[in-house]
Amino acid sequence: MKTTTLKPQEVTFEATQSLQLENSFGVLRNQQDVKLHVTIGIKDEGYGYFEFYDIESGGDDWYAEGGLWFRDNQLTDYDGVFSLPNFVLDKLEELGVNVEEMRETLND
Repeated sequence: MKTTTLKPQEVTFEATQSLQLENSFGVLRNQQDVKLHVTIGIKDEGYGYFEFYDIESGGDDWYAEGGLWFRDNQLTDYDGVFSLPNFVLDKLEELGVNVEEMRETLND
């Protein structure tokens, strides 16, 4: 992957994902093929964010947001969800972020 400087930007798109809500007591809810509104932003070379929610309820049923941390155009950390969805990784990759190592870590 070619190294470029991350530029501040925000993109929105729709994605479809099967979702699961769980806590330390176990799985609370599952839903297949949830249509989501997704926003991903890059604030600067070191920090970005994501937010997604289900379109049907406007986020009342499913909602998540979190931070993204970068170093040398590589995604190094995130928070807000247990596992960063592939649709977030895919869009970050389109925006020039190297997500290869994070993708491998999440697939282990």
